[in-house]
Amino acid sequence: MKKNILNIKGASVISKEAQRNISGGIGLPVDTSSCGCDCAGRVTGHPFCGFIIACPQVYTCNEEI
Repeated sequence: MKKNILNIKGASVISKEAQRNISGGIGLPVDTSSCGCDCAGRVTGHPFCGFIIACPQVYTCNEEI
């Protein structure tokens, strides 16, 4: 596996300690209050919501409670 990774141009192997120190994210303050799920299990809200939350893939449209 390492052999294949090293064949990728610009790729390098980093230590486990260096991997633990990696941080990141979207980089902006994100308001997730607009994120949600619809009755078909699709993520709703801003385009970044799909990267932050996941919805159960259960179709509940037109069901009576």
